[in-house]
Amino acid sequence: MTVHLERATLTSGVPVMHTVQGDRVRAAYDPRQIEEAAALAWLCIQMPSLVRRGFQVEYATV
Repeated sequence: MTVHLERATLTSGVPVMHTVQGDRVRAAYDPRQIEEAAALAWLCIQMPSLVRRGFQVEYATV
C-alpha cells in the first residue's frame, strides 16, 4: 500500500484526516497539532491493514 502524506492546516481538534482509494491512502496532518511520526502511528491504528500489508510513504510536493 502507498500512503500519500501531506501537511495541511486542519480544523482544531482534527490533527489527521485520511481517505482510502484502493491500495492508496491519502492522508493529511496538521504539524501544529501532531508530529509526522505520530500521524503515521495514528494511521496504523486506524488501518491495521497498513501494518499487515506494509506500506510506503510518498510525500506531497508543492
